[in-house]
Amino acid sequence: MDQPDCIDAFDRSPTNRPDRAAAGPADADADVLLLVDRGDTQRALHRLMDRHGAAVYRFCCEGLRDPRLADDVHQQVFLEAFRDLATFGRRSTVRCWLFGIARHRLLDAAKRRRRARARISESDLGAIPDAGPSPCDALEHAQLHAALVACVREFDNELQTALLLRYQQGFTFEEMAAICGEKPGTLQARVARALPVLRTCLEVRLRHPQSR
Repeated sequence: MDQPDCIDAFDRSPTNRPDRAAAGPADADADVLLLVDRGDTQRALHRLMDRHGAAVYRFCCEGLRDPRLADDVHQQVFLEAFRDLATFGRRSTVRCWLFGIARHRLLDAAKRRRRARARISESDLGAIPDAGPSPCDALEHAQLHAALVACVREFDNELQTALLLRYQQGFTFEEMAAICGEKPGTLQARVARALPVLRTCLEVRLRHPQSR
């Protein structure tokens, strides 16, 4: 399945989108749940993929900075969704539930990658060919976006995830709490503490584009 370019992250700010209710009849994916109730889980999954597949992929791609690994995680997310749709407890919106799955699989993939890299010895490094820039990095994009992505990558995985959920996907802190299993206030404080650091990093990179 062809995937959208992952340079389109941070293209949907929450300030441009109305907050949504956490669950119940206001769920924008109520039609998906109706299909599940009718036993048509396969059609429900297809509708979920059509509606949220691109956003989940962007989230994975920005979180991992590896299109191939992001594609693997993207597939895992929807395989898990297909497996668990029938038992979805409906305590949050379908979209929150789906991104909760994506968050866990993204963090798992990042941990596996760190462990794999740690196992590579110094003697092996010279034998590894230079893969060059990834397709994400090779694509031209606005200077601000490039600086923003570079700055977000300097945070740890948990904070990267929170920033992406908030500023890429436009989730409210209440929705993020459902996804991350934490209190909204905790996530809000975490993001608030990160913003001055992010702002300073952006200012430096925009003044000096070659900064590393």
